[in-house]
Amino acid sequence: MEYERILHRDKVLHCYFAGRDWDENDEYTLKRKLVLNRDRLIPQYPYVIEDEWDVIDSRTDLGRGDLVFTDGNGCFAVVEVKWIDLDGILRDGKTRRASNRGKHRNVEKQADKYANLYRQKLSDIELVFVRHVEAFYFTNEYDKPISLSMSLQSL
Repeated sequence: MEYERILHRDKVLHCYFAGRDWDENDEYTLKRKLVLNRDRLIPQYPYVIEDEWDVIDSRTDLGRGDLVFTDGNGCFAVVEVKWIDLDGILRDGKTRRASNRGKHRNVEKQADKYANLYRQKLSDIELVFVRHVEAFYFTNEYDKPISLSMSLQSL
């Protein structure tokens, strides 16, 4: 992906998230936080280049990825964002914990699947130099996105 195009996409998406501050959806709020604070939260990937991207072109029924960042030198971060109901006011502790574990496993699986699909998508475009595609997930449980490879290493 050419550097000028990366800079343009980053500028457009950053302005979009900076200007759209009225959306009170919890998951959107996490995405906005990540994009606007990426220099601190995911500093190794300073440019945001995708938001709500089709994991398979023109097939939204097969899934939509949340965000993709790049370092501009062939490394990409596919980030799946999920809001986890930590308070669970209307549910007891056991039900809430089981539900949250399921959501957590789901966001990890999505991140892995979507990173692999994004890697494939990039490899299909012959002009894009790809060194690395890394899967991350970002939930309100953590202060910053978690690398799936780091998460698996800690198990």
